[in-house]
Amino acid sequence: MGRRPRIEYEGAVYHVIQRGNNREFVFEKDNDKQHLLNQVERYKQSLGLKLFGYVVMGNHYHLLLQTQVKPLHQIMHRINSEFGRYYNLKYQRSGHVFQGRYKAIIVQNERYLLAVLRYLHRNPVAGGMCRATADYRYSSDGHYRENQSGLVDIDFVLDSFVDNRLEAIKKYKEFMAEEDNADYDELEVLGDENFSLTLRTRTIAPVRKRLDEILIDTGVSFDDFKLIKTGSRRRHLTPYKKVYVVDALEQKYTFQEIAGNISLSATAAAKLAQS
Repeated sequence: MGRRPRIEYEGAVYHVIQRGNNREFVFEKDNDKQHLLNQVERYKQSLGLKLFGYVVMGNHYHLLLQTQVKPLHQIMHRINSEFGRYYNLKYQRSGHVFQGRYKAIIVQNERYLLAVLRYLHRNPVAGGMCRATADYRYSSDGHYRENQSGLVDIDFVLDSFVDNRLEAIKKYKEFMAEEDNADYDELEVLGDENFSLTLRTRTIAPVRKRLDEILIDTGVSFDDFKLIKTGSRRRHLTPYKKVYVVDALEQKYTFQEIAGNISLSATAAAKLAQS
């Protein structure tokens, strides 16, 4: 059974979850967490999105965002591809850094947005990484407690409590202290039944990555990317080529299309897929 195409439309709010490949701890070091956040801030400005919340854990991260200019798949491609290149270069490795495609849950209304935000901020507490949400450095909780806008668009959430900012922050802290046992990783749509049904029955064309995007997603460096494109047979390029071929096949490209993009024969591409 094929994967369900993503639902994307301008102005949609998403709870995005991205896990490390094989649930590996790709954010074990603090500077790796910070690098991801730096990239999110960079693309927040250039791609035009609103960020309501985030948390970076050891082997995955969550974003609560609203698309405006660019669709979600382009935003996530930029963030994950750049971090993959950084991570592979830093740790002298190759291949996928993240596990398959990210999960994106549509958030329909303000009630669920607040609930997801609390879930994100309480994630480190639930994972035993800290005792209180305010103790964890790599979540957006501190932005709300300290009234810091910039990376995080705090106004919408705080204004939803009350107009007075000091009182809003107080109510935010009280809301964060409330327990919520829901698992928002396991849902597809956070909203009422009619809205969920509308989304599930809407006919949406699946988005297929370009072949060069698939190649970049292997984590290959810029110089090696150019070598592969010219048909270089250097041995260290083989693992990237194999991942590229397999992933392109999953995107329903033919061997001829896949091979032509990297100056190979269709027979050579088929051998890579079987190796």
